[in-house]
Amino acid sequence: MKRTAAILAVLALAAAGCGSDDREPVRTGGSRSDAWKLAYVDKATRGELTTVAAASEDDIWAAGWESLNGDMSDPEGQYLLHYEGSEWRRQKPPAELDGNIFHPRLDSSGPDNVWLFGSGDDSAVGVARWDGTRWRRMPRPTGSGMLGETKVFGPDDVWVLLGEKQAQHWDGSRWTSHVLPAVANALDGTSGDDLWAVGFRTSGPGVGGEGGELSQPAAMHWNGASWTSTRTPEYRFPEPVPPEPGASLDGVEAVSPKEAWAYGSHDFNHGEVEREPSIEHVMLRWDGSRWHEQKGADQDPCLSRSVVAHGEDGGLLFGVRRYRTPEGRCTKLSWPHLPAKGEIKSGAGQQLWLDPIVPVPGTRKFVGVGKVYVTQWGNPQTLPTVATYEPPKSS
Repeated sequence: MKRTAAILAVLALAAAGCGSDDREPVRTGGSRSDAWKLAYVDKATRGELTTVAAASEDDIWAAGWESLNGDMSDPEGQYLLHYEGSEWRRQKPPAELDGNIFHPRLDSSGPDNVWLFGSGDDSAVGVARWDGTRWRRMPRPTGSGMLGETKVFGPDDVWVLLGEKQAQHWDGSRWTSHVLPAVANALDGTSGDDLWAVGFRTSGPGVGGEGGELSQPAAMHWNGASWTSTRTPEYRFPEPVPPEPGASLDGVEAVSPKEAWAYGSHDFNHGEVEREPSIEHVMLRWDGSRWHEQKGADQDPCLSRSVVAHGEDGGLLFGVRRYRTPEGRCTKLSWPHLPAKGEIKSGAGQQLWLDPIVPVPGTRKFVGVGKVYVTQWGNPQTLPTVATYEPPKSS
């Protein structure tokens, strides 16, 4: 049976829209203008897509895995998907990765500059670059540690996080290592002269002392010449302070040099005291000169969620359920259920999980990858999925 026969839906992106997620299920409901659309679902495969890069509206790459005989770690189950304007084609990972194909990350600055990073069981990083015609082997970053987030601005301007406090930069000929002022969990930027790394610090103001915090949020900025720490709000629980408290930033979205969003949490070691405070959701906004705490974010239907992608017009996706317009209006999103057919039984529960989600260059669209999770008696399923969302134009 040919692979194409396994595809439930292959929709042209021009007609489909684009989307994203923070590992949260989304259910049906809503109108066409506030709904995700399923661009690709492989009903013959059990697995998940885990990374995506949109080089252009008609050139999108994704990667994921297929469970073979119940084994999610079989190298033969790792694969790429490539969309070229009409359909998604499945491919084997490039040999240039030397077998380092697990935990892949895709990033791109255009159709002739798509980067694929992968790591194997020994945590070695493999790197390949698509030049518009074929994959080319690229030198590996020189540092050690697990590969973190990446940012590709051009063939000679690529950043990766490696380990806890190390950023590696490719300048077209070699990798150079930069020691960061604090631990970095996430990376994003608007250009090679405007890059953010966020995470946490374990020293400095607000850290230590009796009943003090073990960590505080950290935001580090690259201006084209050096990495410097920027001041962020400090967090502390009221008395009685719970055990081992600490605050951290887990993600960042750079919209412009004058607008960036960072999110995380203020948490503690649970289960040691009877009366525990609530985990505090951290949401910060950069205004071009300093970070502002978004007061009341816990009660806001958008700001209470993680920022997962930003559009070219400044619109923001918060998880897969909420879109915030450039004017600040928060909209709830939905998605269509798969029909009860074949192995999908009538009345089965369905959830859409997308991670990551990225904007499609030159459009107002988003595209996200993940899975449709079908819960049903005796035969649950995870189906590799691509979903798209296009916000309606502001009136």
